[in-house]
Amino acid sequence: MTHFLNAEFAASKASRKKRQQVEDLPDTAATEKAMATLRRSLGKQAKKADNQDRLRTKAINDTMPEFIAAMDEEVLAAFFFGLERLATAANRRRIATHPLRPEVVDEMHEEADAEEALAAEEEERAAAKAAERDGKAAKAMPEADAPEGASAS
Repeated sequence: MTHFLNAEFAASKASRKKRQQVEDLPDTAATEKAMATLRRSLGKQAKKADNQDRLRTKAINDTMPEFIAAMDEEVLAAFFFGLERLATAANRRRIATHPLRPEVVDEMHEEADAEEALAAEEEERAAAKAAERDGKAAKAMPEADAPEGASAS
């Protein structure tokens, strides 16, 4: 046999794997303390961010009545229309009861709903035409792909 192999490196497969793997660090009191400090710090940051969001929302809610009262009629109608379009159905009904909401907003919603229905109908027609074209193309394809000497029967 040759003696070119270093016995230390020619050890068993299990010992080589053990050498390659990094051993887990033992949990010490210092590690536990550092992790607890990190958790507290992250918790404080999360609470601070939540508090800032809550205060920002409160400030907007407190200012909104004066903001709505200061709008002119044209801007007010567009404001309520946009607000109601984004709201859920239940919230839309609640917003519609606002005393400063102009009546023209109902007409704006009717027009927008009609436009959306027309667009959806046109989209359905276009999809049906595309499906019809694809169906005709699929029927025509097998005949074109058939070898010259073969019959289609």
